[in-house]
Amino acid sequence: MGPTEFVRACRNERDALLEAFTDPAGQTEVSSRLLEANLTQIQRELVVAAIGVALTDTIYTLLLALDGAASLDGDQRSFTVTDESGTVISNGDGRLEAAAWDAFHSV
Repeated sequence: MGPTEFVRACRNERDALLEAFTDPAGQTEVSSRLLEANLTQIQRELVVAAIGVALTDTIYTLLLALDGAASLDGDQRSFTVTDESGTVISNGDGRLEAAAWDAFHSV
């Protein structure tokens, strides 16, 4: 798995989380709290949009931090991330950052 596939998997996970969090019949704590809030349709749409932005920003920032392009708790450095077969996914060379931009902001 290379950086593009890794980021694509992260983007797919973001999309799956958003769907699970906002499914009225969902089994997540977030979906339960949304139901309890008894929001109007417009309010629900705004909250769902905010959750989507929060998920995107969180995952994108973590991906950039792994690549050394953003700080993690005020500490900026690159990390070497490999899959179980030893293939390098991230080593601070910018490929993870570029793939993250494409997956999360070029849509």
